[in-house]
Amino acid sequence: MRKILALWATPRSTSTAFENMMRQRGDFLVFHEPFGLSYYNSPERRGASRYPDLELNPEYNHQKIWQKLRQEADSKAVFIKDMSHFTFYLADREFLSIFENTFLVRHPNKTLPSLYDKWPDFTLEETGYAELYKLFEMAKEFNGKTPVVIDSDDLVQKPEATVKAYCDAVGIPFIKEALEWEPKFRPELTHWEGGSWVLNAMFSTGFKEQKRDNYVSVEDNKHLQNAYEFCLPYYEKLYEYRIRIAEN
Repeated sequence: MRKILALWATPRSTSTAFENMMRQRGDFLVFHEPFGLSYYNSPERRGASRYPDLELNPEYNHQKIWQKLRQEADSKAVFIKDMSHFTFYLADREFLSIFENTFLVRHPNKTLPSLYDKWPDFTLEETGYAELYKLFEMAKEFNGKTPVVIDSDDLVQKPEATVKAYCDAVGIPFIKEALEWEPKFRPELTHWEGGSWVLNAMFSTGFKEQKRDNYVSVEDNKHLQNAYEFCLPYYEKLYEYRIRIAEN
């Protein structure tokens, strides 16, 4: 079985735009947050308090999802994008061994106001930062090498150089044409809340900074301040391992 290329991320980190790029390439079978289905929609779910009324399906139990991905990877190249807090509690050596584990980080002063705009009552687990760092440390230990890390600011400010560096690091060809895609409704991204979380990514055409003037700032909200203080050290640790992208 070839390794499954996985991008682990936090919410609101431009990870869906990265997933769009991987779909646009055309050489990978792409799965959108498959372990989120375990987290929210399975009888084993951990996220019951967020979506208490979702119909539960045993086909979404994490072992079933894991086995399905393994089977797909027997015959084709597979890429998944998933959230760290959907997976960290499943992660052990066996779980992580089927993946080429890569990571996307974004500064919490950008992710947290966006998360607060959707869920003002978000929990620290739902920010994903501690879980992302735990996954990174486990992958580094189990694989005996430092996993690939890219930063969201690099991705939106220097997309061609960043994606090329990522491709080089994981050993896949760089396809420049995949940096742009058609804006359209994508039903594969609508697991929860009708896809409202990813509308900007659906109707984007490439990697661009999304600026929202109506977000509550970290400085003006106690919940955001507390979350920021919690998340920042994890971000800073991961940021140190990022691929350095040369200035143009």
